[in-house]
Amino acid sequence: MKHRTLLLLLLFLLFFLQSCAQPGSFDSERDRLEMLDQYLADQDFGKALTLIVDTPEEHPEAMVLEKKREMVMDALRSYEKQAVSRALKLERNNEWPAARLSYEEALEKSGHSKNLEDAEGAMLQRFRGRMDALELEELIVTAEWLQKKLPLLQDLHESDPADKAIHQRYSRAQNDAKEVARQLLQRGEQMLTEKNLVMAGRIIPLVVKLAPSPAADSEMNRLNRQLKEKTLKKQKDRKKHARKKDRKSMESFNKAMGTGDLSEAQRNLSRLTPDTKKSVAAELMQERLDKEISEYVQEELSVGDSFYRAGKYEQAIKIWQAIIELEPENKTVKSKIERAKVIVEKVQSLRERQAGESEAQITN
Repeated sequence: MKHRTLLLLLLFLLFFLQSCAQPGSFDSERDRLEMLDQYLADQDFGKALTLIVDTPEEHPEAMVLEKKREMVMDALRSYEKQAVSRALKLERNNEWPAARLSYEEALEKSGHSKNLEDAEGAMLQRFRGRMDALELEELIVTAEWLQKKLPLLQDLHESDPADKAIHQRYSRAQNDAKEVARQLLQRGEQMLTEKNLVMAGRIIPLVVKLAPSPAADSEMNRLNRQLKEKTLKKQKDRKKHARKKDRKSMESFNKAMGTGDLSEAQRNLSRLTPDTKKSVAAELMQERLDKEISEYVQEELSVGDSFYRAGKYEQAIKIWQAIIELEPENKTVKSKIERAKVIVEKVQSLRERQAGESEAQITN
């Protein structure tokens, strides 16, 4: 009986303590909104999002916090853009350690954002590429220096074979040349695999001159093959592009002929490549155009002559100039234009003189 009573007292005490503790716990969590505001002010977005996720559904501020999630995400995205922009600026100034530190600080505040992790990874890859490029440039410069140095040491050695110091220097330079050539040849093979023919063209010929070997000759042949393939591809691409332009010019020619725009048709035929101009299709187009131009010239020449006989010289000149656009070397039409212009100038001069005399009479 005593044990049972004791057990009941213990259960009652435990229940009482729990009921007392729970309201206190809730009270301690009622400042979550203030905590969220503080995290946002400090740009601790990782902590802000963790606070929202860890808030129990039964918490009084749970719904309000959840509604603020999108606002936090917007602020995070803006922060990510600023962080990337800041790091890129440091990178452009070759401040790579500072750029890396900038990303690390941003990652800590963002809760290890995937976007920032990717941006930092891309930066590190660019840094490794930059370092590789500098190391390669150093090898090339060393190879070029050795290429100049070796003949001089060889001359010294041949002039005094017994000089051990010169012999050691010459041997050491030869070994250095072989090692540099070996490293450069590896880089040259890599460049050929990556189709970087510009850099391969700098490296491989240098290796062949510095330390000739079957392996170097093999890579030189490989380089020449790739250069030839690239040249052929460029020629093929140019021809393809030229054929495409010719097709477009022919289509425009037919369209211009359909609307009677002989000048535009003529321009489109002139744009054809020399090879296409020799084709049967182009020759037929030229014959068609020449026929149309000939008929047009005869008709317009007659119209211009009519205007000229009627004393409408400026209109005649306009008609004849349209003919010159199609036939720039038509001497007959050029002569007509020059003669008409002389008459127009004389008529204009006469009118000006008559106007001056009339004005003088009115004044008197």
